[in-house]
Amino acid sequence: MGVRGFEVFVEQHYDELFRYALVLTGDRGEAEDVVHDALLRLVKHVGRADIEHERAYARQALFRVFLARRDRRRRERLMPIAGADVEAGGDAFAVSAGRSEMVALLWQLPPRMRAVLAARFYLDLGEAETARLLGCGVGTVKSSTARGLARLRELWEATHEPGAAAIGRGQG
Repeated sequence: MGVRGFEVFVEQHYDELFRYALVLTGDRGEAEDVVHDALLRLVKHVGRADIEHERAYARQALFRVFLARRDRRRRERLMPIAGADVEAGGDAFAVSAGRSEMVALLWQLPPRMRAVLAARFYLDLGEAETARLLGCGVGTVKSSTARGLARLRELWEATHEPGAAAIGRGQG
């Protein structure tokens, strides 16, 4: 992929990458930063023959940037600079009126579980692709998917009447 190829790639895939980053981060500004950093990682490989699957590489870079930024924030909270104000709490997410209930429930899950569900159902990746993207085993993807859907179902049922549409259950 040359420079023009990279420009075309960004034009074609920016929105998809941004939406994925938004699901992971819950914040438009943070999502833009994550996508920007991921694309910077990708542009370093422009002209190399080993980047055959730019889209998969960009998704993986995006996820790794997300984890690195999250871990850096966690370390900064644990080791504050003397005299600095430290925010209490972890991955806080204020749900605006325009956000769906499902996104609000998704944000109550741990970040890795949220990432597995986003990759499986938002990006529509298979188990093996999700495992490669997140750098884990297929078994981890399967168990995280099952536990994540079960937890979403619990959260849904806790806030809705019995018999409301179930999450992750087949119709039959």
